[in-house]
Formats: sequence, structure tokens, C-alpha cells
Amino acid sequence: MSEYALRPATIADLDDVVRLRRRMFESMGVTDIAALDRSDAACMTYFAQAIPSGEYQGWVVETPDGRVVASVGCVIDQHPPGPGNPTGRIGYIMNLYVEPEHRRRGLARRIMTAVLGHLRADGVTAS
Repeated sequence: MSEYALRPATIADLDDVVRLRRRMFESMGVTDIAALDRSDAACMTYFAQAIPSGEYQGWVVETPDGRVVASVGCVIDQHPPGPGNPTGRIGYIMNLYVEPEHRRRGLARRIMTAVLGHLRADGVTAS
């Protein structure tokens, strides 16, 4: 597993984040190419703003040659505070995807550990 590098996603990863998100939907059985293309275009616009602003926090895993083969992201939503969540902040984890040829190597666990650690460090106790 040491041949893989885990790091925060940056704006330079925009194409890879959108590509892996699309692959996730395709693996879930979405076959409407036009809908996937519309989603890709809308996500390019969203992530281009949300990654630099910090609204979207993402992580990618790359191979030694720099190929991004896995990703995950999260946003923090504000809900009304409650007894079990006095801040009302809820982490929404999304878009976890590992390319098939890189599965069964602990990459999903590694990136989920990173996102959950980030949320805990940011004081988010609900997800």
C-alpha cells in the first residue's frame, strides 16, 4: 500500500475528481450519457468554486506515476442544533470511488479514515 499517496484534493485535481465521480455513477448502473455529461459539466463548475473555498473537502489517492485512482469528498451542512449534536454541523461524505484495478488494497479504508479524521478535527461529531 505504500506505493500509493493519499493527499487532499486541490483545484489541479478537478478533472480527476469529476472523472471518478462519473465512474462511481456508472458503476451504480447510471447509463444515461446525456445526464452524466450534464452532471459532469455542473460538477466542474461547482468543484471549481467549492474546492478552493474549502466548501468541499476532498482527498485523492495517486500512484507513484501521479495517476489519481481513488477519491472521496465531504461537505459540512449546518442543521439546527440538538441534544445529540449541539453544533448542528453534519458531515456529508460523498463520492467514494476506487478504480477496480486498485481495489482490495485498503485504499477506501485509508481515505475514509482521512475524511473522518478531518471531520473530527473540525469539531463535526455527526455524519
